[in-house]
Amino acid sequence: MRDDPVRKSARRAGARRGKLTAALAALLALATFTVQLGATATAGVVATGAGTASGLPGARGDAVTQAFIQTVGATTISNQEALSVFRSWMIDQAGFADSGYVGSIDDLARKAITIMWYGPHTPLLSAIVKEGERRGIAVSVQRRAHSLRQIRAATNEIWQQAAAGEWAGFKISFIAAVGATDDDITVNGTYTAAPAERRAPQVRSRATAVMGVPVHVTPGVSADTSTGRDDDFAPFNAGGYMLSPSTGHTCSSGFAVNLGGTSNTTTARHCSADDYQDRAASNRYGTGVRTSTDGGGRVLSATGAALAFDGAYNSNNFWKTVIGYADLGVNDFVCTGGGNSGEHCNIKVTNLLVSFNDGSGSFSTIEGVQQSSGAIAQIQGDSGGPVISLASTSSGQVRAAGMIQGFLGAGMTGSACGAVYDAGGNKCSTNVLFSSMRTVVNGIPGASLRTG
Repeated sequence: MRDDPVRKSARRAGARRGKLTAALAALLALATFTVQLGATATAGVVATGAGTASGLPGARGDAVTQAFIQTVGATTISNQEALSVFRSWMIDQAGFADSGYVGSIDDLARKAITIMWYGPHTPLLSAIVKEGERRGIAVSVQRRAHSLRQIRAATNEIWQQAAAGEWAGFKISFIAAVGATDDDITVNGTYTAAPAERRAPQVRSRATAVMGVPVHVTPGVSADTSTGRDDDFAPFNAGGYMLSPSTGHTCSSGFAVNLGGTSNTTTARHCSADDYQDRAASNRYGTGVRTSTDGGGRVLSATGAALAFDGAYNSNNFWKTVIGYADLGVNDFVCTGGGNSGEHCNIKVTNLLVSFNDGSGSFSTIEGVQQSSGAIAQIQGDSGGPVISLASTSSGQVRAAGMIQGFLGAGMTGSACGAVYDAGGNKCSTNVLFSSMRTVVNGIPGASLRTG
């Protein structure tokens, strides 16, 4: 289902310009519509910002995105889009879900992909290699000792063991499973107060095997959720800042989904308040109506738009159109867009399967690490916010990569987090855990990603 960014742009412009007369507001909307038609006809650009005397904010108006593009280069953006579309093609092939595919590692400079594969060389793998060559993509294969299904089963078994008390003396923070070089599972966490001699054998030795998969134990590593743009209104964009006056919790709105004939906004599952409002306390995000079976997503009753905020935390003038999913590989780049801290780019994917517990159970996430010195990837309050992949350097279109969930380590506070809405004791970090948006939506029966 397509969204109408022109209609929302006009309403947003009117809402923020109270001194405009009705006639002037209508004229502004008409001018916006005319500019958008022209851009679409000439360059495929959908301008979604409110009109100003200096023109409409668009893809090039966002300094954060442009700095990222200048850092990595236009070729990197173009190649990542090509590899993401190729990966989406793979996912759509018959038998893919039960194949030997474990994940992929991208070489963005060469427009090349390494397929992590378990088991024999099958006709599907041959078809993948052939299709890659047809698209001008160099495809290589890296053999893996365990299937994705085996890895997921072992990961789930570890969480169940922990719940049954079989990991005595150790609190699991997260479980990392599919990285560029890993062919085993790493259980990360912290020692509890139990004496060392009472710790479980695998905790003392820091190594074990679960369901035939080697497991390494790494102590001293914590993790937390990213719980916490300003005055958005329905249909809500992804990346709006949500505050609960009853609990004091802050979170962010996520990508919109189509469900039961309507559009709904989303957020993270652990964002559980039902009275989230915008920062101005004038618009409500609605109540929770459903959670995803995997990915830690929560559907809210308020309507959502096929638009995602970008730009600084205190800018409501820049947003881009969501055109589909981004299916990621190791080494790909993403941008996060939580409501508390705004947009952060140059974040590299380092692990495709990190099992994370948000307090309501474990689910699959992806790890990304900020590559720019002095920059962060998220701060608490960004939970539920969008993770995007740029469709190009100039189109004003993005792909939905994921939903912000948490971070690894102890985090930082105060001035180390940079400019944000609410710093206080909120923890920021240079890494981020986010769930795949495709996984979130697939875990909601009857849902589909809302695109524009």
